[in-house]
Amino acid sequence: MKKSLLALAAMGAFAGAAQAQSSVTVYGTLDAAVRVTDSGATATNGKTTNMAGGTTVTDRLGFKGVEDLGGGQTAFFQLETAISFLDNNAATGTGQSASPAAQPGNWIGNRRPSFLGLSDKALGKVELGSLYTPGFRFTGFGAVQGTNVFGTNLAHGMVTNSTADVASTSATSNTTADYKIVGNAAAYTTPVIGGATLELFATSKDTAASGYGGVTGAMLNYTLGKLTAQAYIQKIQATATAGTANGATKASSAGLGVGYDFGVVNTRLSYQTNDPSDLIQNNTITVTKLSVSAPVTPVVSLYAGYAMLKEQSGGSLYSASATVAGEAKVINVGANYALSKRSSIYADYASLSQDNNSRFVLSGTAIGTAGLKPSQIAIGMRHSF
Repeated sequence: MKKSLLALAAMGAFAGAAQAQSSVTVYGTLDAAVRVTDSGATATNGKTTNMAGGTTVTDRLGFKGVEDLGGGQTAFFQLETAISFLDNNAATGTGQSASPAAQPGNWIGNRRPSFLGLSDKALGKVELGSLYTPGFRFTGFGAVQGTNVFGTNLAHGMVTNSTADVASTSATSNTTADYKIVGNAAAYTTPVIGGATLELFATSKDTAASGYGGVTGAMLNYTLGKLTAQAYIQKIQATATAGTANGATKASSAGLGVGYDFGVVNTRLSYQTNDPSDLIQNNTITVTKLSVSAPVTPVVSLYAGYAMLKEQSGGSLYSASATVAGEAKVINVGANYALSKRSSIYADYASLSQDNNSRFVLSGTAIGTAGLKPSQIAIGMRHSF
């Protein structure tokens, strides 16, 4: 009898220890689509057909862990990397690429959020590591469908980190393109108070001399029933490379968005502005987005979006002439069919129209050719695990 009681006590102690261990989850997404892209160029054949990954959701592999410390406290971590299981070089179709990370089948791709942290129900949570900036995370708020076609890529290229900035700093590689995700970052998020949370974000400037670091920002999230809202402000500063003719790279951006789920249709409206003040004088770029998603059946949903991209007169990033304002309009429509909770097939169409002075692009971060009207059709499958 005593032996039985001792055995039960040992098992109970072991079970308690097991519950205190970290719970680790492996997760990821694979997205493959056949895409027909029209660059809008009339002098040459601007249409290309290729298969590509990450059309609606970036392909990724990640690990999440959480440990219950007791007393309402937890420790957690996340390690995530982009993966490339399809050919990212549409020009050759060979799978060869200048970047080894873009080779098909390569499991280690572009960096993604990787951090550790502590959470307290009464005090909030702290995250340390490589984190998305508030400005980049807001770029997807206005896209209720959450697609790369109309979501983060659109505003990401125009507002948060345009690589076109480098055109104004030819003597150095410093550019706000470095601030989609930043290392040496810390974020503090308050507990939910009246449906709202406030996040404070900052990075160290350990590597500012080479153009990285120096991001500060704040984000406010609010939820009340079916109403959701988000706002942020962010500033970027990176010291230029020593010996160059350029001073500090500075940019400030802000955004405000609101959404409401009516049941028959879910809507989002957002406005985002960027002022790269010291980098390019007299220049402000804005993105306004409206998107809707409607469930037709339990497994079929339709979505649509409309966006306006603008650069004020005097700007020279997306305007061919600095004396004329640049402007473009984007539409996006699509349908999603859920095969299960984790697998779905989709069809998506997006197009951009602009005048001959504007050189906005449909997605990505590079500037385009003035006056082009690019479009893209994609049919694909997505699986999450």
